[in-house]
Amino acid sequence: MKTSKSLILLILIFYLGEKSQAQSSEFNLSTLETYLDVIHKKKSFNGEILISKGKDIVFQKAVGMTSFENDLPLENGAKYRIASITKTFTGILIAIAHQEQKLNVYDRASNYLIELSPKFKDITILQLLKHTSGLPHNEGIKDYWQFKSKLHITPEQAIEEINSLDLLFEPDSKMKYSSLGYYLLASILESIYKSDFEDILQDKILSKLQMTETGIDDNLKIIPNITSGYHLINDDSLVVAPFRNYSMLKGAGDMYSTSTDLLKWNNSFGSDKLLTQKTQNIVFEKSEHSMQKNDDGYGYGWYLNFDAPTKYYHGGGTWGYSTFTSMYPDSQISIIILSNVSTLPISNIASDVEKIVFGKPFQVPTIEEVSVKPENIGIYSGKFIADENQMVLSIIKVQNSLFAKLGGNPPFEIYPKDNHQFFGKKVEIEFTFKLNESNFVTGLLAEGMGKSFQFRKADK
Repeated sequence: MKTSKSLILLILIFYLGEKSQAQSSEFNLSTLETYLDVIHKKKSFNGEILISKGKDIVFQKAVGMTSFENDLPLENGAKYRIASITKTFTGILIAIAHQEQKLNVYDRASNYLIELSPKFKDITILQLLKHTSGLPHNEGIKDYWQFKSKLHITPEQAIEEINSLDLLFEPDSKMKYSSLGYYLLASILESIYKSDFEDILQDKILSKLQMTETGIDDNLKIIPNITSGYHLINDDSLVVAPFRNYSMLKGAGDMYSTSTDLLKWNNSFGSDKLLTQKTQNIVFEKSEHSMQKNDDGYGYGWYLNFDAPTKYYHGGGTWGYSTFTSMYPDSQISIIILSNVSTLPISNIASDVEKIVFGKPFQVPTIEEVSVKPENIGIYSGKFIADENQMVLSIIKVQNSLFAKLGGNPPFEIYPKDNHQFFGKKVEIEFTFKLNESNFVTGLLAEGMGKSFQFRKADK
């Protein structure tokens, strides 16, 4: 079996070298191949990774199943719901409208949406684009996840829901990611073009770039070759993804596409097919506000990182799908990652792939072997407090399994590795429990991502 895999890899490298020797020599294809296999087995990654240099695809491979129910394996070119990558298209459509003088991004949104509440009268189109409007994200809507995310919401009902909200802060004073803001942007486009968002998208972008495998999902369409969506629970168990209605994700998360179509999208920048160079400079100009989670800015639907190498990127996540696209204008490299599994650490996976592609220090994760579970697994359960920051870690026994829960984060299963040692599969972390002479657990050492933390067991 090992010989067969090595032979296939050798043939792949030879073929790519014949096709484009200059490009393929820049990438460690063997490491990419190994990494994809590891995250498939270790993190339940199910999907496709594509790496390109300009128009030349230097790595493309799919692993896993497009349908577990029908035992159908994934192949390159399958369709995935791309979730918030949709925002990159909406942002560029606004830029096109500005370029065509159909609107001005400094205009108030209420100039085009008269039904907006007066309390939002000062919000501009640019603030909606850059998430500085003060509007909440989807969960700001009452009962959104429990109820309304599953219903078909009409445009009138959607505006009514948005009008019922209060701003989180004064417009342009902070930055807070908001899909509702992009719903309003899509509605503005419909207002100025007197057409549905889907038709505008088709006319202004998809037709011009010959993106024939990309479109809008409305929950009722039969979309050929689209992957079934699955949801990851307890680190390694897949279930059918919960239902979500896309009617309130217009312009924010309701598109589907393929890796090769997204490559056409990435490669359209740098040309004048859609935007002039002057407009592109504005689209990818860093916002004066940064996201709370990092120092990256946000342009017209794209995250912006100007560290070497400069990259423009966006991730997406919805029930059943985890997606990521990034482009590096200086080297004309694109990284596209599409999966039909939700709750994957897609940003971490993308970071790993970037390190491999750009030759940064990186060690491929190992696949830990699960040893036999101890008979008295309950001795490890309890609450543990970090010496450094007083963070609380809960080790929870459920039947004959252990779960770790740090603070308010979701619990994840941990598996026995060695004597009093456990590890997480989806989360790269190991726990070594400390016992006293009486075999009572007194604390633990948590190690992961190059860091270690000491925890002491809390008194009962």
